[in-house]
Amino acid sequence: MVPQSSARGQAGRRCFPGIVRCVSGTLPPGASGQGDTDDDADDRGEFALLLAWRGGDEVAAGQLFGRHYHSVHAFFARRVPDAADDLTQRTFLACVEAAASFRGEARFRGFVFGIARNQLLKHLRSRARFNAMLERAGDDDLTRTSPSALVGRRQEQHLLLLAFARLPGDLQLTVEFFYWQGLRTSDISAAMAVPISTVTTRLARARELLRQYVGELGGPLPPREALLSDLDGWTRSLADAHVVTPRR
Repeated sequence: MVPQSSARGQAGRRCFPGIVRCVSGTLPPGASGQGDTDDDADDRGEFALLLAWRGGDEVAAGQLFGRHYHSVHAFFARRVPDAADDLTQRTFLACVEAAASFRGEARFRGFVFGIARNQLLKHLRSRARFNAMLERAGDDDLTRTSPSALVGRRQEQHLLLLAFARLPGDLQLTVEFFYWQGLRTSDISAAMAVPISTVTTRLARARELLRQYVGELGGPLPPREALLSDLDGWTRSLADAHVVTPRR
């Protein structure tokens, strides 16, 4: 077990049991590493695991980390690949620290991605080269996904990625949370600190703009027609698009 008093993250906050070995590539006891789950029946159990982790239970830490590591890490890798490992660690640390104050306004995944979004914004604000941008752009403009960070495996995905890259940052995040992470509108509302009506409006606007942008793209007509005939399905398929990992 990693002593709570001796392990500290780069931000100077105490590190909880299990987190260091998770991030370094060795999952703690109980972690399967087999991807994420999103079963409503397990939601209250996940908060119980979070509280157990806060109390020092490494098995609980491993179970939670194994379920949600991949999606949280991919969220950061699409935007700041060089900092994805560190921000994933910071997100889970922040989840543990905030567990006692959770009021039940979202499911566990909404809780996690709300914290991930906040960690991303903090990271971007800390970079000196973003200082000038912060003066003229809102926070959501800084959360845009770079099209170079994703690679579509089919022509339809490639076209959709080009259209997706043109969306404003707040619409990109809303699309990602809804289609890629499977969050409900109530979860997205909590994660982004906006009313549910704003979430539904953003989703509708995003679909409208994606259709417009795809229609404006050149190239063969059949892929564009296939894309527009099932825009929701193709948008969900981007969750499986390859995230490019930079060489170290």
